[in-house]
Amino acid sequence: MGRKRVPRLTTDDLVRLKTEPTAEESTTDAKPGEAGKAPAAEAKVTPEESAWRERVRAARERAKNMEREADEAELRITQLRNDLGVSGQSSRYRNETAAQLDDAGRRLKELRAAARKAASDLEELLQYGRQKDYKEEAPAQATLEGGKPNEEYYRTRYAALLVDLKDAERLLHLYENRVKDLNQRILLNTGSGDNFYAMQIQQDRDAMQEKLKGAQAAREEAQNGLDSLMEEARRMGLPAGIFR
Repeated sequence: MGRKRVPRLTTDDLVRLKTEPTAEESTTDAKPGEAGKAPAAEAKVTPEESAWRERVRAARERAKNMEREADEAELRITQLRNDLGVSGQSSRYRNETAAQLDDAGRRLKELRAAARKAASDLEELLQYGRQKDYKEEAPAQATLEGGKPNEEYYRTRYAALLVDLKDAERLLHLYENRVKDLNQRILLNTGSGDNFYAMQIQQDRDAMQEKLKGAQAAREEAQNGLDSLMEEARRMGLPAGIFR
C-alpha cells in the first residue's frame, strides 16, 4: 500500500467543523496561576512538521472565515424572506427580491456542500498529524522571561475574544431564526393529523433551542473572557490603551 496522500486545501475550501482545541484555546482551561507559566522547551521541529503546522493554521483560519460566510448567507436569506412578506411593495420589488432569494438559496447550498467536503479534508489533515505525532505551535505566554508581561499575548488574546464574541452573536441570530421558523411550522401543522411530522418538527425545534442556549453561553463566555483579560492586564500594570 502506498503512502497516504496528505490533502491539499484550496482557497475555495469551506468547513463547519468543531475541531479539537488548539494550543491557544487549551490555555483557557488552565488552572488559576498556570496560564502565564512558560512552557517546557519545545523539541526541535522538523521541516515536515513545520509545513504541516502552517497548512493546519491556514486551513483553520480559512475554515472560520468561510463558516462565517455560510452563516451570513443564511441570515441574508431570512432577511429576504422577511422583505418578501412585507405588504404594500410593488410587483417589480417583489420580483427582484424573489430572484435574489433564489440566487441566495443556490449559493447557500453550494456553501454547505463545500463545507461538508472541507470538514472531511481538514479532519484527514489533523488525523495525519496525529499519526505522525505532530503538535501545533504553542501559543505566546502571558509573561516573558523574568515575569514581565507579554503585550503581544494580551493583544492577540483580546482580538481572538472579540472574534469569538462576534461569532457567538451571529450564531445567536441564526439559531433564533431557525427556532422561529420551526415554531411557525408547528403552528401550521396543528390539526393536520400528521403526528409523525409534528413529532419530528418538535424534535428539531428542541435540538435547535439547545444550540441557541449554546450560542448564548458562548457569547457570555466570550464577554466574561474579555472582561477578565482586561482586568488581568490592569493588574499586570499594562496601559489601558493596549487594547485599542
